[in-house]
Amino acid sequence: MKLEVESVWSLLASCLLLWRSASAQSCSVLDFTCASGACVRMDRVCDFTDDCEDGSDETQCSKYTRCDFEKDLCDFSPSPGSSDWTRATEFNHDHRKTSAHFLSLRSKSHAADLVSPVFRPSQTCQMRFYYKMEAERGHLQVLLQTLQMGQRTLVWANSAPQHRTETWQRVLVQFDAKSMFQVIIQGDLGADSEILAIDDVSFGPGCQTVPLNTTMQTLSLHTWNNRMSLVAECLPTEFSCHNGRCLAESKVCDFSPDCPDGEDEASCPSRCDFEDGSCGWYELTLGDGFDWVRGSSPQVPPDYYGCPPPLDHTTNSTTGQFMFIHKNSSSLHPRAVLRGPWFQQSASGCSLSFWHYNSGISVGAADMYLRMKDVQNNTVVWRSLYDQGPRWNHVTVQLGRITQPFQISVAKGSLGVFDGVSALDDITFNNCSMPPAVEVCPSNTHFHCVHSRACIELMQLCDLVDDCGDGSDEEGCSPDLQCNFEHGLCSWRQEQSGGDMFDWSLIRGPTPTFNTGPMKDHTLGTSSGQYLYIESSFPQEFKDIAVLLGPVLHPTPKRITAPGEQWHPCVFRFHFHMFGAQVFSLAVYLRTTSTGRGHMLWVRYGNQGNMWHRKTLYLNSARPFQIVIEGTVGDDFNGDIGIDDLSFLHCVPYSGELPSANSTIPAVTTVAPTVQPHTCPSGQFVCETQQECVPLSAVCNFKRDCSDSSDETHCVKEQCNFEGQDSCGWQTAELVSPHAYHWSLDQGESIHDGERYHRPVKDHTLGSAQGWYMYADSSNGGYGQTSDLQTPVISNTGPRCTLVFWYHMSGFTVGSLQVLLKFGNVTHEVWSQSGTQGNKWRQGEVFLGLATTFQVVFRAQRGISYMGDVVIDDVHFLQCSPPVSSNTPCSSEEYSCSNGHCIPQDHLCDFINHCGDSSDENTFICKGFSGHCNFEFDMCSWRQSSRDDFDWLIKTGRTSTTGTGPSSDHTLRFPSGHYLYLEGSFPQAAGDVARIVGPVFSHRSKHCKMRFYVHMSGDGIGTLSVSVLTEGQTSLQMNLTGDQGNYWQLREVLLSSVQDFQVMMEGKVGRNPKADICLDDITFSPGCLMASSAEVEDTTPPPSEKPCPPGSLLCENGRCFSSGQSCDFRDDCGDGTDEKDCGTSCAFESGRCGWKRSLADSFDWSVGTGSFQKIRPPYDHTMQNENGHFVYLEATPVGLRGDKAHIRSSMWKESSAVCKLSFWYYISHKATGTIRLLIKTENNLVELWNKTGHQGNFWNHAEIPLRKLRNFEVIFEGIRTMDLGGGAAVDDIEYIECAPDPVPVSCPAVTDFVCLSGHCVESHLECDSKPDCPDGSDEKYCDHIATLPGSCNFNMESSQWEERCQLSQDTGDDFDWAISQQSLTPGTGPPADHSPGGDGSYLFIYSAIHREGDVATVTTKATYPASIGLCRLRFWFYMYGSHRMGTLKVYTVGETGTPLLMWATTGNHGPQWNYVNIVLSNPRAFRVTFQGEVGGDVRTDITLDDISFTEECVVGGPVTPQPTTCAADQFQCAYSFECISDSWRCDGEPDCADRSDEEDCATVVPGTLPPQGRCPVGYFQCSDSMCLPSILRCDEVPDCPHGEDEYNCPVLQCDPGELVCEGVSACIPFHQRCDRSADCKPFHPDESSCHECPPRYCSPHGLCHVGRHGPVCMCGAGWTGNRCHIKKKPSTSTPSPTLEDINLDPVYTGIGIGILLLVLGIAVCVFAVLKKKGFLIKPKLPDYGVMDGPACDWKAESPSLENSSVKSKMKSSGPGLSISVYPWKSEPENRSWDLSNLSFSNPLYKCPADANGPGCTSSEA
Repeated sequence: MKLEVESVWSLLASCLLLWRSASAQSCSVLDFTCASGACVRMDRVCDFTDDCEDGSDETQCSKYTRCDFEKDLCDFSPSPGSSDWTRATEFNHDHRKTSAHFLSLRSKSHAADLVSPVFRPSQTCQMRFYYKMEAERGHLQVLLQTLQMGQRTLVWANSAPQHRTETWQRVLVQFDAKSMFQVIIQGDLGADSEILAIDDVSFGPGCQTVPLNTTMQTLSLHTWNNRMSLVAECLPTEFSCHNGRCLAESKVCDFSPDCPDGEDEASCPSRCDFEDGSCGWYELTLGDGFDWVRGSSPQVPPDYYGCPPPLDHTTNSTTGQFMFIHKNSSSLHPRAVLRGPWFQQSASGCSLSFWHYNSGISVGAADMYLRMKDVQNNTVVWRSLYDQGPRWNHVTVQLGRITQPFQISVAKGSLGVFDGVSALDDITFNNCSMPPAVEVCPSNTHFHCVHSRACIELMQLCDLVDDCGDGSDEEGCSPDLQCNFEHGLCSWRQEQSGGDMFDWSLIRGPTPTFNTGPMKDHTLGTSSGQYLYIESSFPQEFKDIAVLLGPVLHPTPKRITAPGEQWHPCVFRFHFHMFGAQVFSLAVYLRTTSTGRGHMLWVRYGNQGNMWHRKTLYLNSARPFQIVIEGTVGDDFNGDIGIDDLSFLHCVPYSGELPSANSTIPAVTTVAPTVQPHTCPSGQFVCETQQECVPLSAVCNFKRDCSDSSDETHCVKEQCNFEGQDSCGWQTAELVSPHAYHWSLDQGESIHDGERYHRPVKDHTLGSAQGWYMYADSSNGGYGQTSDLQTPVISNTGPRCTLVFWYHMSGFTVGSLQVLLKFGNVTHEVWSQSGTQGNKWRQGEVFLGLATTFQVVFRAQRGISYMGDVVIDDVHFLQCSPPVSSNTPCSSEEYSCSNGHCIPQDHLCDFINHCGDSSDENTFICKGFSGHCNFEFDMCSWRQSSRDDFDWLIKTGRTSTTGTGPSSDHTLRFPSGHYLYLEGSFPQAAGDVARIVGPVFSHRSKHCKMRFYVHMSGDGIGTLSVSVLTEGQTSLQMNLTGDQGNYWQLREVLLSSVQDFQVMMEGKVGRNPKADICLDDITFSPGCLMASSAEVEDTTPPPSEKPCPPGSLLCENGRCFSSGQSCDFRDDCGDGTDEKDCGTSCAFESGRCGWKRSLADSFDWSVGTGSFQKIRPPYDHTMQNENGHFVYLEATPVGLRGDKAHIRSSMWKESSAVCKLSFWYYISHKATGTIRLLIKTENNLVELWNKTGHQGNFWNHAEIPLRKLRNFEVIFEGIRTMDLGGGAAVDDIEYIECAPDPVPVSCPAVTDFVCLSGHCVESHLECDSKPDCPDGSDEKYCDHIATLPGSCNFNMESSQWEERCQLSQDTGDDFDWAISQQSLTPGTGPPADHSPGGDGSYLFIYSAIHREGDVATVTTKATYPASIGLCRLRFWFYMYGSHRMGTLKVYTVGETGTPLLMWATTGNHGPQWNYVNIVLSNPRAFRVTFQGEVGGDVRTDITLDDISFTEECVVGGPVTPQPTTCAADQFQCAYSFECISDSWRCDGEPDCADRSDEEDCATVVPGTLPPQGRCPVGYFQCSDSMCLPSILRCDEVPDCPHGEDEYNCPVLQCDPGELVCEGVSACIPFHQRCDRSADCKPFHPDESSCHECPPRYCSPHGLCHVGRHGPVCMCGAGWTGNRCHIKKKPSTSTPSPTLEDINLDPVYTGIGIGILLLVLGIAVCVFAVLKKKGFLIKPKLPDYGVMDGPACDWKAESPSLENSSVKSKMKSSGPGLSISVYPWKSEPENRSWDLSNLSFSNPLYKCPADANGPGCTSSEA
């Protein structure tokens, strides 16, 4: 700060030196510049003295009236009859010291007069002369004599000195005359010996003489009392025109020229530009060193800053003249007063305008006064207090009707330090002349003034203004209908009934607050007149109102239409003054009741300028009425409003009072609303008119479902511009306070002066001040307060629903605007803007899409002050009506949704649910669309460029920079949604670029189009460019620069290239670091084909020292493994080679163990060691020291909250049912972040675990079940939880028991195909001409697949393939497919077909004879039923030859002919057959099309072979039935598709293969005990008051009606015979039962029923026996437990306890039976081996019922396909053998081989389709 002050003083000192230097070389405006450069005062120019000493000041004197008496007396004349003044040369020389003449007076006599010529009126006339006196008693005087009155006024006098002087004395005299005048020099002597002499008399340019001829025509000399005087022919009180016409004095200077030449207005012109003189304006105190002077730009002294002086306003040049302040005095309180000529009067419309220049750091204040004749106090009419800038400012001052002579005076003051320029120019009086007198006035519209004979309008009668000039228009007026407030309120009164908040006030002069309110009243036009006003300062608050009530008036007369009759409407006139930056409103109402406002007649808002305005209102009322004037306070103290001169015309006062509000309304009996009878069911809306019924979901959905549209009546309107003050259904919260911050409707015309930059003057709809909009007024409320504007509940919207609106946010402290979606009580932000956005309307847009039962909310938040309102207009809901299903089929250009809706094909797969059922965004439907990305997880196939300055980031919610970026993503429209963004703030600098590059597309792409959504909002935002990259070349396709709007916008780019290409998105940082660029939902059209991943000429692997078989890989130890053995949780190599790069168990001590980083991350997991100083764990978990390693989220200087990092495993093939993932994690206050465990499959991403926040300063353990999965990745995701944060870590990752069984107990999926070897393969791999089972059994029995329509191996005659394969050529293509056994063109096509022997045929297109781009199409004849994600197509293709290879595509074609691309490829794929297995989907019945396109030369043949479809394609649904449910007394295992006895659940032993039966086990049986007390000791009371023996309590068998005897029992695993004791949560041993000592409280079950068996104690699986220790059950075969309620398990390894009272013979019998069954099972296996048709099975254990009952007779059959050609052509070869991968399951013995070999279905389903036995249930496909 000190440096700044010193710099300022240095600048000021420099400027002062420059000013002084300039002063030395140029003269001031009061000086004359001599030819020599010297300066002399202007009053010494042309005064007969060579002051310049070069004569230059005496050369140009034509504008001066001078006389040196060398020849004669010039235009002077002595007194008539006197010759006392004579020319003489008695002195040796005149005053110029030359021998010349002068005038002298030598004798003692009466006074001698020397009379000048006649001068015009002037206030700037100066006279210079020289005199010499050799006298002791002589006198010399200068007198001024007016021409009209003849009166003389002494101006200057001097008496003789007491001693003689020999020098000439110079005299300067100033004259101020308002009429023509003469100057008289009068002298007299006291003795004859004395001498008095004068010489060299001169008058300045301000003294203009009257021409001699004119003077002689109108004047005559008369001698009167021996004196000379000029007497006019007119009366002394009249003015004489040049033509002899005499005018009354009141006609002179009245703004109306009455003389022919206008000389009566010559001395007081109504316009003055100062070019030819001062026009009667003069400085009052000339010569005091602070004066108004007239001059030009070069004569203005430079102001303090050294800026050039102003050009004059009139000519805009340096030669133009104007008035300005000249200071050459050091007075502390200088004052300059500029006065204008006197004017007689002014008309009511009179105003004064002028241009004012007031610039400088200490330029001072200026006041303009109205001075009236004979009025002591002046009235301030204008004031300026401060620097107005270096420019001319236009000022208009209202004068109004002034009835007496007046003068304008401009006073300029200073406090001693005056630095700057203050000037005036172009002063003009406008509309100041009174109306002229006329002979006749139109009587029906005008009034003829009585005396002045002027014409005025009838509406000017009785309006308290003397418009006639003679007062006749104000005569005969009713005082009850007029009020000028000079004597009070007249017949007006203040509101006293509580209808306002304060009162109007009477005042004289200006209001207390500067720069607001009137300075004078309207009636008198002076500060002495009174008027009414409202004071806007404290204690008033914003929108407080004051109400003034007028007199009660009679009903107005009806309009008369009869001819000849005159009708006079009742009229109200008033004058109002609304000046101030915060003026709000003034309104006039007409009411017919004693309370309320009534009907608004007129309203004005905001600053209307510093003048009184007149308003005339025509009144019409059929009842007595009253005028109400309402003033409303603005939002600050500069908001005073004044009213004056209220008058009525042709209105009649009413003597009564107005009725109260309810007295005039007749009493009406309110009838209770009657619900119209209707037949609508509950839950439906009843339309008002026709009583129609529509669902409640159809109400408020932007679609008129009722014929009378009543379902949309009380809803938000689809389009709203707020015109006519219509809120369109938008609702605001109920106000708590009248001064609360809230939304309201308003217009631009209501703006007061200070608001013009805070809210718009014009609305957006009409672009006018009369248009309406909705705004939140920041004048109310406090900082941070919010106000909501919301819709009623919207039931549902369509898929393209978009909210579009226009907003205006201007002002220094404007707050924020949000758009929220409210679902019940849950609200989230979808759009926002904050801070000033400039004084203009901007568009906002929010994509809503499909939504149900929600509200849209505009939330405005107030800023820190009132300077900035939030405004919205033109709020539209576009395309929000839900789609309507049409009975007409979709066109070929449309996609047919699953629900029947039709949408354009362009809307497919664009991340928007256009269909409403998401069928257009289904993953399987979109398989043919490449390169899509919504950034919800990562960047998909997009990659960061290494040739840029920084990276794009993935973000959720708002960007890190306040006030920029979207509120949510475009995909989900939710704060949790992700998008890509470019951070423009530090450390990035303007011009830095970030690039991402997409996948490689083929040059064969046609009609390729990329779409994306971009968000670029904010001034100074950078640039987004889209380019196509080819080898060594970049081609710009699109460039977006600058603000694109604060909403997501769709952009499209057409893509094409002669080479394979990539798309590059480049963002460049702009000059505004707060403006971010965001991207989301990038999609490519189906015409964009991915380039071939390999152009291989030779695929033979390089030789090795120990070569492995084809398709195998080499282990590090020299062994070989197949690709199928990699990443399967098994160490097939023996040294871990096959698993080491898969992301295995890892302690990170020797690297990452195959865990890979994502290429689409914002940052990375890093491998590091412990540190107490850095942001990471202080030690690892493995070694528990600082040297151990772990992976952690690295904190970086540019890390931002929300950044993500991923480490992921490879694709694991399959995991076991008990697979778990164990790891240790560290998250603390210092080492921060969120860690998520994700599982990613082909079509899904699932979160299994997450932790965030402080978890302690130590390592924590997590063990997560993975279970049985297939083709999955494990991903650890780390997220920064704060800017620059990180440190969260993971260590010691371990997979536990994840290797699947060599022969699985159960398959991962219920639909899996079970190989003969017992392995499981996915069902769609069966019969695809590629063995997937280890034994190849999936390709052995395939007739049921080969006979499906469309399946074909083409091993047939060329004339038969179309019919036998059910394929047809397209007649609209360029050529046809054909079959062949070998290639016809060398270098392309296969050497043989794909069949094992290679002696078959294949289907191909022959490129040699066709042109590039020709297309051949073949389509299935059969139509497949609609399905999505079920039907599989398998085939083999061969595309080898030229690098200009064409394309192969597969489509599904719906019923309307619309093709959906399912798969495509292009390019050279090498000399090999390539396998394809794709999902076919279509929401409508479809056919399948293969399309081949010829490449660029003859070596581009495309070949197909071994086409097959899965059975799901024909059925249209899952072929394998879903598992039947378990029986009521069974538990279904969670992951292994098994059923076990429910009694085995939570028994401490895992019985399910996936161990799920021992998970989530409770420790206490839930439930509340019923009240006890009515049963004796040893009994338990049920809820129905039944008493049970307490031995039945907690025995796992419910005996009470609701099972409450088991409530609140501890879950314990007691040995047989033991009882559960709930009191101590333990088991009571068998020997303590019935020992006469109660060991278990509170019910004593150990002493209960010691001598009897309770009812149904052992039923139905045993018999009860009472022994020494009470009742004991003897269980039947297969049952156990104290009450024979537990089904025995197959294992017999654990012997039952020996109980002396239990007979174990049934147990031994069961064991024997089990051994017998085991022997039989072994025999069957031997038989199967001998037959060479056996399966690997385990010994059969006792059947305990899995999914079926013992009575089920089951056969495995191939699912029958209705209307298909599936037929079994296998012959029976005798009895079949059961096939099972479950060791304890039995298979029916009568199954035939031909049936069992059809599908090898999962043996979980034992019941045939027609099974109806007990325990068998099924589900249909």
